[in-house]
Amino acid sequence: MLKKPLLIFSLGLSLCFFASCNNLKANEIKNDLNAWVQELITPTSSTLEKVENGFVVSGNLKNQPKHLLILWELTPSQLIFIDSARTDENGNFNLKGNTKEMIFCQLQMGPETSAFLALENNSKLKLNIELNGNLVKYDVKGNETDDSKTLKTLLDMNVNFISEVRLLEEESKKIPQKQEGAAQAEVLRNRYTTLVKQRDEFVMDLALKQKKGFIPYFIITFGALQNPGFDLFKHAVTCAKAADETSKYTQGIITKFNSEAKLMIGAQAPEINLKQPDGKPFALSSLKGKVVLIDFWASWCGPCRRENPNVTRVYAKYKNRGFEILGVSLDQDATRWKGAIKADNLTWIHVSDLMGWQSSAAQLYDVHSIPQTILLDKEGRILAKGLRGEELEAKLESLLGSADQNEKTTP
Repeated sequence: MLKKPLLIFSLGLSLCFFASCNNLKANEIKNDLNAWVQELITPTSSTLEKVENGFVVSGNLKNQPKHLLILWELTPSQLIFIDSARTDENGNFNLKGNTKEMIFCQLQMGPETSAFLALENNSKLKLNIELNGNLVKYDVKGNETDDSKTLKTLLDMNVNFISEVRLLEEESKKIPQKQEGAAQAEVLRNRYTTLVKQRDEFVMDLALKQKKGFIPYFIITFGALQNPGFDLFKHAVTCAKAADETSKYTQGIITKFNSEAKLMIGAQAPEINLKQPDGKPFALSSLKGKVVLIDFWASWCGPCRRENPNVTRVYAKYKNRGFEILGVSLDQDATRWKGAIKADNLTWIHVSDLMGWQSSAAQLYDVHSIPQTILLDKEGRILAKGLRGEELEAKLESLLGSADQNEKTTP
């Protein structure tokens, strides 16, 4: 039986936490959990026959007699059924399975309640579990528990995060809707931003501490960080290779790295080498040593043309402080392209292959809408995407300093 993962790290109500997949919530989960499970799977005796030397997950579900638990293998696209069992009168349970390599599993106790485990064929784990609504608390004992305990640390952190955010939500309901509530709302927004930052820093630190294994793979693949970044991707590949180069997780993270990492924050920007309006070629790499804004635009793009005065203003302010712009046009008509450059007084560097949406640079940078910007540091690494106006100016100020600062440091 194959199903999509029931619980993953995801963004819900603008929060990063474990949440149920919508398609399972919509029509497939009945109000009665028992009826839902019977519809989901109907194990036969042969289904549950296991080899003697496989893994065992046993334990106690506090104050929950006759409660159904399901053990799934967790994959990026689906849940694969392993075993199911009901607790006895005292809440005890026992689940079994076998695997050729370490696998990530989800122990499901309800439509929105799960624990996450890393199981090898000789794993013998014992869990003591306590349910509190949709939240779960548990401890892990036995052998081969390091990765399972790390997953528990992630889940515990997320439970605390959810609790803190729910308190903010309750406080927000008490804020007056009139003007006098604006200051209180701003305080709550700042507190929420701080919570999200602390959460992301915690997850990143946990991932980077591992030198061998698949926890970084788990964090990336199942969305524990919304923007994992190039450095974490590279670290995940290194850790996976150190653990087992033949593992499906190693092959999976390498494939994901090759397809996604080239445009991530921290990655080296892919080379652009196109012709300027005078026909001479120009290479992006020749701008190393400067902070560079790659600006994808076109003469026929209304929003681009309306944004050009803001870009012009920012360029005039920072061009003498180590800032440059590479305008990449998605035009097809050279006359219109050159005319727009002159009409809008765009005095920075411009290139195009006049291929419109089929532009080689647009294909390389996965550009599907314009205006689109990508900011690079002095080494040609991607710093940020989509910055315009005040956001772009604030970023440049932090990178290049204010005019007053530059004047003071100039001999």
